[in-house]
Amino acid sequence: MHQVKAGTPKPMIYYTHQVPAEGPRLLRPYFKVIVNSSPQPPDLAQILAAARDAYGLCISVRDYIDEWLLAQMPKLRIIASFGRGSDNVDSEAAARKGIVVAQNDGAIMSEPVADLAWSLLLGLARKIVSGDQAVRSGLFSGWSPSPHYGLGVSGKSLGIIGMGQLGKAVASRAAGFKLRLYYAQPDRLPSGQESLLGLTHLSLQALLREADFICVCCPLTKGTVHLIGSKELRMMKPAAILVNPSRGSVVDEEAVVAALANNRIGGYGADVFEMEDYCPGKHSAAISPQLLKMQDRTLFAPHAGTAIAETRVLMAQKQAEAVLNGYCRLNPGSN
Repeated sequence: MHQVKAGTPKPMIYYTHQVPAEGPRLLRPYFKVIVNSSPQPPDLAQILAAARDAYGLCISVRDYIDEWLLAQMPKLRIIASFGRGSDNVDSEAAARKGIVVAQNDGAIMSEPVADLAWSLLLGLARKIVSGDQAVRSGLFSGWSPSPHYGLGVSGKSLGIIGMGQLGKAVASRAAGFKLRLYYAQPDRLPSGQESLLGLTHLSLQALLREADFICVCCPLTKGTVHLIGSKELRMMKPAAILVNPSRGSVVDEEAVVAALANNRIGGYGADVFEMEDYCPGKHSAAISPQLLKMQDRTLFAPHAGTAIAETRVLMAQKQAEAVLNGYCRLNPGSN
């Protein structure tokens, strides 16, 4: 890509979020780069005040870019996400304005997110947190027959909802546990891929009834908001554990509270929460206090699936590359 000629103002790229320096560094030879210095995401008015004339927006999962904002930014041509999914961008409005919307590389994120999903599953099944608390409390004086029983994992069954890059990464880690693997999604994988991963395709309803552990790995779309609600939770085994490393609003958290309170499921682990998403009519301002109080059968992480230094650097670089690629697409003579 050619550098901007001397004396010509560089197009502006605005980062709504803090980011490893390796990302902006790729863009600075070609653009005027401004990075939000606050750890808090800007609201729409703040984005507009800082970036009305921006050529590109680099956003995180905590932003929501709507049609109103797009209409106020006449020079905007590229929106590049630090994460996966475009549920926080009005993609239809962007398309009407000819704005390129780019997601990050799922292959970079799937592996560490799958690791964390398994951490939540194993932590819940074997009661790691309550065991740690028992030791730290000073009450533990050595082995005793007093029960601190969890659930066995080996030889059980795992159901994965959504078999994209994340679902496959979760499935690939199951071999050592000799698990029966089920998956549910509208379109079946080719038989060769099913055989390679040892997968059996089931309907969502059958998967919920059969699996001892269930991992949500599907994207958030209009069709998957509260995909797992009261009806679906009632289909699960009473001891089954549900883990959500994908998007918070795929699971109805209030329904989970009721299911746990009534002993309809065994546990819930999550790295993502409804309050992070922007779903019309279903936006939560905070995590349910009742859910947070259920410490004995829940385990949570602070949306830390990709929180590994080298992963975040790669994500920053891929986000910047998406801006460069988008610019070259829109300006064919620039590369």
